[in-house]
Amino acid sequence: MSGWFGGKTTDAKADEAAKTGPSVQDRAIEAKDQTISFIGEKSEAVTKAASDTADAAMKMGGDAMGKVSETGQAITDRAIESKDQTFGFIGEKAEAAKKMAVDTGDAAKQKSAEAAKCVEETAAQFTGEPAAPKEPAGNMFQQAGGQVMGAATGARDAVMNTLGMGGDKADAGSAK
Repeated sequence: MSGWFGGKTTDAKADEAAKTGPSVQDRAIEAKDQTISFIGEKSEAVTKAASDTADAAMKMGGDAMGKVSETGQAITDRAIESKDQTFGFIGEKAEAAKKMAVDTGDAAKQKSAEAAKCVEETAAQFTGEPAAPKEPAGNMFQQAGGQVMGAATGARDAVMNTLGMGGDKADAGSAK
């Protein structure tokens, strides 16, 4: 049935709309599915990029922590080496001072014994009688030498304890 203007009737328009309606609806569903697929792909790409970035940052952080640990160990090793060198230097100087004190004490003891013997011989010549044996003056110098040696050892121990390098206490009192 056609109208008097040659147009289509309402029924014909409805039939045409029914034919085109599903195709528009199908295209809308297809567009929605394509959009969801596109967004999913982009989301996966962004997630992978973020994961790769996080892995790289963790690796760099791990490398940095390794360097910090190595540097810390190197500092500790150098401090121990320095302490050992200082301990050796102080020990050497204390031993040298102790040996010099013992040598000085021995030399003084010998000189005083010689002087005492000379005085006894001279006195015996003037009096004609042998002098009574007396305790040699060397004992006084021996005691003084022992005190100097003890002071040197005490000074060494005090310095080592101050520096946190206190040695064995059994060695501190023994003479070498």
